[in-house]
Amino acid sequence: MAFDPYAQMNVSDPYGTSPSQRLAAALANTTYQTQGINRNLNTNLFDMSKAYKKQVPNIVGQFSRRGLETSGMKNKALAEAAAMYERQRTQQRQATQDALMQLALQNMSAYGTYAGERFGSTLGATEQRAATAAQIREALA
Repeated sequence: MAFDPYAQMNVSDPYGTSPSQRLAAALANTTYQTQGINRNLNTNLFDMSKAYKKQVPNIVGQFSRRGLETSGMKNKALAEAAAMYERQRTQQRQATQDALMQLALQNMSAYGTYAGERFGSTLGATEQRAATAAQIREALA
């Protein structure tokens, strides 16, 4: 009677009835989101690299048509295009790192909630045993 394994059950949610099931569901959700974030990063980086590879011949062609293929202006335009490409890649990676950090914080929160629920359950069982022991001592006295 002192230990109630169903004290922390959430009967209104059929998919997360115990603290460990709720933790598993939260971790599975963040794992799925992490995979999606990484997939989006790889897709975006691929698309940006394709766009950059298409842009370079256009830049070279424009300067060649004008007879400026040996000028420093062509090199400057190529350098600016490369800088823009790297800036976009860096921004994509930073956004991905921020999103992954948020997911790591969600994982930590899920672990904290789980530990709190388990501690509360254990503490409640201990309090109940102490109350029962006091009743038994009172009855024997």
